[in-house]
Amino acid sequence: MQFLDPMFRLPVDPELWIVLSYVVVVLIGARITELLARAHFAQARRRAELGFEYVAEGDHYRCSKGERLSLYEIDSPRGIAVYQGAADRCGRCPLKDACVPHAGSRRMYRSLTTWGETDVGQFHRRVSLLMSAAAAILALVGTWKWSGSPGTGYLLIGLLANSASLLWDRRS
Repeated sequence: MQFLDPMFRLPVDPELWIVLSYVVVVLIGARITELLARAHFAQARRRAELGFEYVAEGDHYRCSKGERLSLYEIDSPRGIAVYQGAADRCGRCPLKDACVPHAGSRRMYRSLTTWGETDVGQFHRRVSLLMSAAAAILALVGTWKWSGSPGTGYLLIGLLANSASLLWDRRS
């Protein structure tokens, strides 16, 4: 364990401090990018369902007045399921003017894809992977350039954290 000691001392070289800082900032930025994209996707889904509850057991939606919106069709190319309420029930509903003023009944659209399968999710995942790859390359080059110098152990820790983060993402 004695050979590791110098690697985990604080860096002396200002360039190594810059590289370490950059690796940390890019790794944090990659995580934040992905987390914000996931949060935005979840918020968009909640807003789309505002006032409606999806009932997984019966594969239908329920409106605030208790009416059922049944599965109408599955649009496989777009990856969405379309649910529709009965026109006669929606027509008698006191909330119709606010809910569906220009249609006979309400339709709800549920994505059948996960966040990672959507175009937005794939874009943000690619940006995050690109940032992670840049940080990994920089950490590897820095480790090679300053091999054995104080602080290079932190570059290795950054590389391991990056790898662990990517493996964690593959699970979800």
